[in-house]
Amino acid sequence: MVNDNPLITVVTPVYNAESFIKETIESVLCQTFRDFEFLLLDDGSTDNSVDIIRSYNDPRICLIPCEHDFIRTVNQGYSRAKGKYIAQLDHDDLMMPYRLQIQYDFMETHPTIAACGGWMHCFGKRTHVISMPTEHEQIVLDMLLHGPILNPTGFVRKQFLVEHQLKHQSEYSIYADFKLWSEVSKRGQLANIPQILTLYRTSNEQATEKYASECSDILTGIKLEVLDYLLSRLTDVEHPAAQYTHQVLPLLQQLKEKELVSVDTYLFFMYEMISSLIKKVEI
Repeated sequence: MVNDNPLITVVTPVYNAESFIKETIESVLCQTFRDFEFLLLDDGSTDNSVDIIRSYNDPRICLIPCEHDFIRTVNQGYSRAKGKYIAQLDHDDLMMPYRLQIQYDFMETHPTIAACGGWMHCFGKRTHVISMPTEHEQIVLDMLLHGPILNPTGFVRKQFLVEHQLKHQSEYSIYADFKLWSEVSKRGQLANIPQILTLYRTSNEQATEKYASECSDILTGIKLEVLDYLLSRLTDVEHPAAQYTHQVLPLLQQLKEKELVSVDTYLFFMYEMISSLIKKVEI
């Protein structure tokens, strides 16, 4: 019997994934946590992905045909989700069997957390473990260098997104998830669970591999937005760190404006400066 009010909705956009979608589906159906719906959103596939999905008769699976527009497809999944929580999973990645249970238990016992992620083990082209900071303040600071949550481990409260009218934005292309998590962090708390929750497939065909160079300006723009947010907190006249930022910030900004340092170097300088400040005060 299908639960009309599942606790979790797993959202997986699918595009020409016939080589690995079966493994992905099996990893979700084998979860120790059972109360979920599994939305597989076909993003206009031209291979046998849809036939493979249709071969399953598990009532928790829902196949949703979509036009080929990835960001719109993801947003459709989020809007149609019935779960209290939404768990993100890419069409070529695998959930560890305990992932949903761990994230559900964590969010239930940490009601102030809006979204959480975890660690990933990479396989395929590269083999290594990607770890992430666990505490909100460090996660936000680290956004000057990289994303706050590993998207295939993303787990967010549906009601939080609805209340704050947050969704993926197409103008941010392959970094729309980074932008979404950054906006969540300005309105609520983020966390990462220090456990491997997802097996992450690496290959030359990944969007982040194929389009990273042409989207580098988008990524830099998001990081600069995060920097502005951090500085708005640090440069408050009543903030104990204001005197430090007033002294150092203009010098760093001049270096960037005169192109004496690259934007990436500027961001790293700012990261180091803010990191040293938060050792003295809480931001």
